[in-house]
Amino acid sequence: MNYLSRRGETIDRRGDIHQSDPEDRDHGRDPGAVYLFFVKPALETTEKITESVGQQTREATAAALDRSDQLQLDIATSRADGYGNSLRSTWPEASREVRDCGKDARGDANAMNRCVNLGQTIVTQQVQLNRNFARSYATSLDAQGKSAQADEVIRCVEAAGFKVGPMQRCRNLADRYLFPG
Repeated sequence: MNYLSRRGETIDRRGDIHQSDPEDRDHGRDPGAVYLFFVKPALETTEKITESVGQQTREATAAALDRSDQLQLDIATSRADGYGNSLRSTWPEASREVRDCGKDARGDANAMNRCVNLGQTIVTQQVQLNRNFARSYATSLDAQGKSAQADEVIRCVEAAGFKVGPMQRCRNLADRYLFPG
């Protein structure tokens, strides 16, 4: 079986090219016309469709990523606000710290997640609990006439800030003073 090329040659199965007689080529019609009128427009249409689908896919992917980033930011903002609000009545300074962190981080999901971590550390990793115990024990020490020890515990709490380890040491100090032995 021979194949007709665009230039009117025939190509045999081995790939050899032979000049063909114009009368042998589709009864005198130019095969180049077939290419120009049928094949080329079909190829161009296919190319345009492929390009259009590719562009639509890229745009949809970009929009989905934008929505995902916004959703992550919204979730982190909500969580940071929740931690800040939960501390408002029990530890206003910590509440203010978390809320200020959130204000500074608006629009940046990574920065907002750092605020979430700060709030979570204060609320769930015993910083608040140890602070409350240390302050309560300082009040008891003061009531027992041990104001120097009470003041030392309060200074320790103030210096510890929002850090887990230092606040634990303040509670341990208050425990030793209140429950010697």
